[in-house]
Amino acid sequence: MQGIIYHIVLVGWRTAVPLHIPQAMVNEDLAEGAVTTRKFGDDVNRVDQEVFGRLTDAHCHPNDAFHGIDMARAAEEIKGLAIGKVCVMSSSLESQAKTEELVNLQPDKVIPAFGLHPWFTSRITLSEQEVDKRDHYRSILTKQNYPPVPPSSVRPSQKQKEKQKEDEERHIGDQEEIQDWVELHLHLLPQPICLDEFLTEMRARLERFPTSIVGEIGLDKSFTFQIEQPPKTSTVTGPSTEQPTDKVFDSRLLEQEARVPMIKSKYKISISHQLEVLRAQIELAIEIGRPISLHCVQAPTELLDLIDQLIARWGVQFTGFVSRHRSGKGGKSREADRAEVVRGNTTHQEDLDGERRTKGINLCWHSPNISLEILQQALQKLPQTVYFSYSNELATLYSSRFPPSSSHSKTYSTYPTQSSQEEKTATLEELYSARTVRAIRATPIDRLLIESDHGSDPVLIDDKLRQIFHLIKVVKSSPPGNSGASCTVDSNRDLDLVAQIEDNWNRFYLGL
Repeated sequence: MQGIIYHIVLVGWRTAVPLHIPQAMVNEDLAEGAVTTRKFGDDVNRVDQEVFGRLTDAHCHPNDAFHGIDMARAAEEIKGLAIGKVCVMSSSLESQAKTEELVNLQPDKVIPAFGLHPWFTSRITLSEQEVDKRDHYRSILTKQNYPPVPPSSVRPSQKQKEKQKEDEERHIGDQEEIQDWVELHLHLLPQPICLDEFLTEMRARLERFPTSIVGEIGLDKSFTFQIEQPPKTSTVTGPSTEQPTDKVFDSRLLEQEARVPMIKSKYKISISHQLEVLRAQIELAIEIGRPISLHCVQAPTELLDLIDQLIARWGVQFTGFVSRHRSGKGGKSREADRAEVVRGNTTHQEDLDGERRTKGINLCWHSPNISLEILQQALQKLPQTVYFSYSNELATLYSSRFPPSSSHSKTYSTYPTQSSQEEKTATLEELYSARTVRAIRATPIDRLLIESDHGSDPVLIDDKLRQIFHLIKVVKSSPPGNSGASCTVDSNRDLDLVAQIEDNWNRFYLGL
C-alpha cells in the first residue's frame, strides 16, 4: 500500500515511531462536501518556494537535532530551507546556549527563543539560597497532582471531608515512596539552581538578542520525571590503531556517544512548582515586552487561572486592551466588542472604545490539544493577544489511526486498502485528530500560525510545514459545521492563506 511515513512524537520531540498515513489526501474542490483522490505532494508542492519563504516556523527545536552536539550542521540545514525563518525554542538549561550558538551561526534565518520548558523545571529551586538537593526533589515531585485544599471560609460537605482525608493519607504514603526513590537515585540528581539566577541569565540573553522571544515555557501534567543514567564504563585492552578520517563518520560517533539512556520514574513535577516558574518567566516577558511561545498539556484550567491572575496584576500591559467600559448611550459594551474579536469579526488594527490600545504581550499557544470551550475562554480572556500555532505532529499524534467507518456518509478523501485496493471513504476527522480539526476550524483566521515542532534533522522542516499548511487550508475551506467559524480564505488560492499567516506572524512577533 502506497503512502507517507510520518514520524509521530510520543513523549516529546526526541521519541518517534513510524506511522503509515495513506497518500491519497484531501482535494481542494470540496464540491458538496466530497473530494477526489490526490497524492499529497502534488498539492503541497504547488506552494511556490519564493512565496513559502514569506512564512515562519513559529515553533521548532533544531537545537536538539543530532543530539544537540552539531550546531554547525544544524545551521547549514536551516540555511537551505525554503521557509523564510524558524523560531527556535530553548527547553532545558543546557539548550539556552545551543539556541544562542545557532542564531549566531545563522542570524538571517533563526529567531531565538529563551525560556525553561516545564519538563525541566525540576532543575529550579524557588528558594533564594542554595538548597539540599535531597529536600528539593522530595518537595517538588508528586505521584499525582491532588486538588487544592479549599479555603477555611468554605465549609466542605461530609463527603468532601472524607475525600480530603483520603487524599491526605494517600499523599503521605506517596511522599514516603518518593523519599525512598530520591534516596536511591540521589547521586544521579543534578543540583538545582535558584530561580533568580536562571531569570538573570534569561534576561541577559533576551537583552543580548533584541529579536528574541520567550519560549518554550508552560505547564505539563502528563510528563513523567526522568533522569540521565550514568555512562557505562568499558575496559580498554590497548590503544586503538584506527583513527577517524572522515568528518561525517566522526560526527556520527559523537552522536552515538551523546545518546544518553534515561531512568524513568513514576513521579511528576508538581503543578504548583511549574506554575511558579512559569509565572516568573511570563512576568519577565511582560517587563521587557517580548512575545511568548507557550506549552500546555493537560493543564488548561491551571493556565487560564494563571492568566486571570496576571490580568489582575498587570492589566493592559499584559492584555493589550483598554479595560474601562463604555458609559452606555447605545454603544456596544466591551463584552460585545470582545465577542466580536472572538468571532473573528474585528481585526487587531481596530480600536476598542475609539481609543489607541496598549499593544500588550502576544502569547502563542503552541500545538494546542484543547477543547473548543478552552479555546474560546482563552480568546475571551486575551482577545487581542492570544494566537494558536498548529503542527502536523499534533494533528496526526492524536488521530484515531484506524480505517474509517462505513457509517460516515460525508467523505473528504478516498484511499485503497492494502489487500483489495478497493476504495473506502474517510472523514477528515478520521485521517487527523478530530479535536485538532475542530480547533483549527474554530480558531479565528487572524490568530492562526503554523509550526513544525520538529527536533530532528532540520531538513525535514519544510515538508512538515507544507503538510500543516495544506491541512489548515482544507479545514478552513470546508463547511464549518456546528463547531466551526466562518473563514474568508479561498481554498483554490495558496497565496491568500500565505498572506494571512504572514500577516498573523508579523502581528504576533513584531506587533504590527
